[in-house]
Amino acid sequence: MNGGVRENIIPETCEMAGTIRTLDSKMQQDVHERIKRTATMIAAANGAEAEVSIETKTLVTYNNPALTKKAVAALETALGSSNVIETEWVTGAEDFSYYGTKAPAFFFFLGGLPKGKSSAEAAPHHTPDFYVDNSGMPAGVKALCSLVFDYLKK
Repeated sequence: MNGGVRENIIPETCEMAGTIRTLDSKMQQDVHERIKRTATMIAAANGAEAEVSIETKTLVTYNNPALTKKAVAALETALGSSNVIETEWVTGAEDFSYYGTKAPAFFFFLGGLPKGKSSAEAAPHHTPDFYVDNSGMPAGVKALCSLVFDYLKK
């Protein structure tokens, strides 16, 4: 948020920037409309005008349910069911989401921690200390090959 250079002076303009992440495109559209409406109403209540510009850079990342069911089965066969964890939806911003407009898509995470290390101790993604341990490479190759071969079988 940028609204001037002094805390005790009302600025001529104020700008706010950020990321909006939602779980589906209907929710995304609803959130965008609510932000526009809220900004417009707050500005009007204060005798001002609001200009709201929302740029959608990526689509919602969505896993096709039928493909997900097949993919999870293939991953469990390849890696063992104890190594495959289905999680709740996450609101990642991925350009991968555009593939889902052309064909059923399945987006998944592949762990990269050394055995025995807790994920609570690991540096988060998008930070300078993030790393992926190379010992997970064989599992990653096995997972991806299993997904491809299982998909081509059916």
